[in-house]
Amino acid sequence: MLKVFCNFAAMKQSAILYLLFLMLGLYPSPAQSADVEPGVSKALAEERAATIGDVRYELSFHVPASKEQPVSGSATITFMLRGSDDVQLDFQGEPQQFDGHCQVNGEEATAVFRNEHIIIGHDLLRPNEVNTISLRFTSGDKALNRSDDYLYTLFVPDHARSVFPCFDQPDLKARFSVTLELPDGWTSISNQTEQPIPTYLFSFTAGRFKVQKATRDGRELTALYRETDPAKVAQLGTVFDQVALSLRWMEQYTGIPYPFEQYGFVVLPGYQFGGMEHPGCIQFTDHEIFLPQNPTPDEELTRLNLIAHETAHMWFGDLVTMRWFDDVWTKEVFANFMADKISRQQFPDINHDLVFLRNHYPSALATDRTEGTHPIQQSLSNLNGAGLLYGNIIYHKAPIMMRKLEERMGEEALQRGLQNYLKTFSYGNATWDDLIDILQKESPEANIKAFDEVWVKQKGLPTISTTRLLDGSIYLQQNDAYGRNLVWPQRITTGVIVDDKRQEQGFRVEPVSVEMADSDHVVIRPTAEKGPLQVLANAKLVVPNLDGMGYGRFTADDNMVLYVGYTCQTEKNDVRRLSAVMTLYENYTLKNLSAATLFSTLLTYLAYEENPLVAASVCGFLGRAMTDIDPHERAMAEYSLYNSATTNALPNVRQQLMRLLSTSAISNTIVDRIYETWQSQADTLLNERDYMRMAYHLAIMRPAEWQQILNIQRERLTTDDLRREFDYIARACTPDLLEQDNLFLALLKPENRRVEPWARTLFSLLNHPTREPYSNHYIVPALDALPDIQRTSDIFFPGDWLSALLNGHRSDAARQLVSEWIELHSELSPTLMNKLKERAYWLLTR
Repeated sequence: MLKVFCNFAAMKQSAILYLLFLMLGLYPSPAQSADVEPGVSKALAEERAATIGDVRYELSFHVPASKEQPVSGSATITFMLRGSDDVQLDFQGEPQQFDGHCQVNGEEATAVFRNEHIIIGHDLLRPNEVNTISLRFTSGDKALNRSDDYLYTLFVPDHARSVFPCFDQPDLKARFSVTLELPDGWTSISNQTEQPIPTYLFSFTAGRFKVQKATRDGRELTALYRETDPAKVAQLGTVFDQVALSLRWMEQYTGIPYPFEQYGFVVLPGYQFGGMEHPGCIQFTDHEIFLPQNPTPDEELTRLNLIAHETAHMWFGDLVTMRWFDDVWTKEVFANFMADKISRQQFPDINHDLVFLRNHYPSALATDRTEGTHPIQQSLSNLNGAGLLYGNIIYHKAPIMMRKLEERMGEEALQRGLQNYLKTFSYGNATWDDLIDILQKESPEANIKAFDEVWVKQKGLPTISTTRLLDGSIYLQQNDAYGRNLVWPQRITTGVIVDDKRQEQGFRVEPVSVEMADSDHVVIRPTAEKGPLQVLANAKLVVPNLDGMGYGRFTADDNMVLYVGYTCQTEKNDVRRLSAVMTLYENYTLKNLSAATLFSTLLTYLAYEENPLVAASVCGFLGRAMTDIDPHERAMAEYSLYNSATTNALPNVRQQLMRLLSTSAISNTIVDRIYETWQSQADTLLNERDYMRMAYHLAIMRPAEWQQILNIQRERLTTDDLRREFDYIARACTPDLLEQDNLFLALLKPENRRVEPWARTLFSLLNHPTREPYSNHYIVPALDALPDIQRTSDIFFPGDWLSALLNGHRSDAARQLVSEWIELHSELSPTLMNKLKERAYWLLTR
């Protein structure tokens, strides 16, 4: 095993001597081709893609036992060079992390290290030949995710360059080998492979892990984990089964065998994503793989969807990779799209149209209705901004778009097109437009390019009004909020309620579907022919978006509240009931009804709802309404929710409402009830993490007892990992204002946010709703820190930072602070400003 050690003093001295010699002219200064700028610019990436190929990395890392000591390493990089300019390697580090010395094609050489690049002079390289560069370095901790006894690398989108010098762009795929020198007792997994992958997919995990192997369909599967609860570890059998199901389904759908040598995964505590698709060593978050006792249907589905999503990535994203990160959404949309299909096979008795509706539509609308929305396909000039492209639009609106695309083409035509795409670009790179060209040829009558222009390349969504005319006709109109006169091609189904004495409830609902493609409006007229259109003239009520599959903000009149009351008792179709609730909620966001009306309507509805998935969505909407309800009505609202949390027939409703109240109740009566539940821990629907979160909230709500509550909760925790998490987060519960300020200032330093989910929770507690107005003074400095947060964090954390900052604020003063900050910072990058406007939506529209 190669041992690599770095001596900081020697490196510093060497760097100083190099700069001195360079100034004296004793070292040649390499000629420059592309501009040397921080990050990885699109111009640099395109130049390198045209001149560099057949890349291979031989990497070695020395991992000290103490995380306070740096990880050091060496790299040998070979590549074919088709140009004669300098070559820039990407390396995001300080001067002491690379001293300039290297070997190029076997000869000692010196490279310039500046602006996050190691520049190899053209005079050292051999055009039209294979070149080799060897160098030693010290890795930064940014993407190593180091804990006391384990670490894992997470390089998406451009963090590989913070750990080792490389060509950190998705279209310079490479083959990897790695040697790890580890502390005694550590085990590891990596994806060194002969199949080419981009740098963002290379990964290794090492530490004190348990290992379990299983064989499914003749393939060995490997799991690394830290969980110690035998009941949770026993769930690995189910996990292996779901992996095998996902692999079988993907092989059958694509016609391509699993494209990599091994399938392994790591289950990580405190993981900042749901999962990451490194081929051969997928990473999963522990709380979505190891489910608590009595898991809800939501939790069961979430686990399968996560496993299926990451497995689908082995084809979409790993086998075929986007050429540039402006198409990162392409891999995500297909992973979600395939995961939804796979879940149909695993859970055939579940209404998957219902699952699709509730999994994607509310989240897509949550961003698309805000001023921070953006197209599915976004522009990107430098990879250092790629993390901001992720969010609800690519994870949730894009699957809705794909479903509508499949409707236009037909399932078989789309499948053939995707198979062609995967085979054409296997182990290579492609753009979304490459796929559109294939699909257009596969189904020219579907006019895919026109569909793509609106749904993918333009931002926003339509507001769709449904109006009854005097003659009984229905007038549907799409309105483009941005004045572009766009029409989103889609099928929209409207419900027509007519009297029918044959029905127990005295009426029936007739669906009327229409394609909206060429015009922003359509008139559905009554006819004399037998069928739905015949009854329009006698319609009692028109229900927008009956089946929920239309995408937009569907306006409704006061009768919609009445209809929701009908549906909870009479409508047997689960999708129609959820769609009615969602339309009601969207009209609340449009300010067509009050928070109190929404709350009372949904609370009544919840008592009748028998489907746990529909009920779960209703609980979520109730939580939002309770947040916005007038303060003098809040105590009664909490009491009503608590009553439902203890009496509702559905276990998941009782669980979800208790979780909601245990982290948000502010009335003395309900806080006392929550305290009694926490003391006894008798509610078997709640798990260890639920009681942890309950303790944080109670410590804030009962400041005289805060330390006692936290001490008791800590004694109850069963693992060292949970105790470490608790010790980090619980500090935010202190009533000491100076200590709260010190915690906030500490969060501004990247080294204090290493475990980002913990940092997010701590920050949200500092901005607890009961801490206004004092917490208002965090708003401006936290917003000022946004560019640095984005630069030093993983892809989801800037949004998490903003949510943790803003979700607890309700005051006019807070809204004014945010509004003024936005007005004064027009120079902020558009993608970062979009993220702020999205997360500030509820505060700015109060």
